[in-house]
Amino acid sequence: MLALTNVITDGLNTLEVAVLDALARTLRPGFCPSREELSQAVGLGGRGYRINKLLEDLEERGYVALDAGRSRTITLLRTSDGKRFSFNTVWVPLVGQIVAGTPLPAVGQAENPFTDEAIELTRSLVRGHAHPFALRVHGNSMVDALVNDGDIVVLAQTTDIHNGDMVAALIVGADGLEVTTLKHFYRENGRVRLQPANPEMPPLFFPPSRVTVQGKVILVIRQMG
Repeated sequence: MLALTNVITDGLNTLEVAVLDALARTLRPGFCPSREELSQAVGLGGRGYRINKLLEDLEERGYVALDAGRSRTITLLRTSDGKRFSFNTVWVPLVGQIVAGTPLPAVGQAENPFTDEAIELTRSLVRGHAHPFALRVHGNSMVDALVNDGDIVVLAQTTDIHNGDMVAALIVGADGLEVTTLKHFYRENGRVRLQPANPEMPPLFFPPSRVTVQGKVILVIRQMG
């Protein structure tokens, strides 16, 4: 399942966001955390006094539904970024673009997770990764990997990187400027090789200290037409 939507935010404070995020992480069919467990999860201690008021406020604003008298019955209606919650799907923020070509100044992943667009995917497609993000591809260096200009790549933030993985790489140049690119990643002979999937483009070689993997591609969403 895939849907692209704009994000709606509603002036939530830090604790309200933390409560909604904790519910989104822990709720699953047949299980709901208790008020005390939820209170501990957001740093309010185990007694749960303040959590009740937070939940009541969130219910008034349409984020949760509560069942009076039952501490383990909290229905999450909307996540902290305003999207409807489902056990079966996850919203992946589309945070910018990634260059598949000659590396260009870094403009991709935003620091603010609340971006203008997001993609709804079935949870099986993100393979259990907790914080996937998406980037739109600009360029044709990965065409032989069936990644074309305008496609969207979904990435996982992970340290589990192996030779041949397609990654978003942040490169620090000799002049100190940062650039980003989408390439296959290889460690070899004490250096990093960033390999295009296009025979017309040469590989790029860097010392490992100058390359940071921002994410590993786990899904490609091809744009038709």
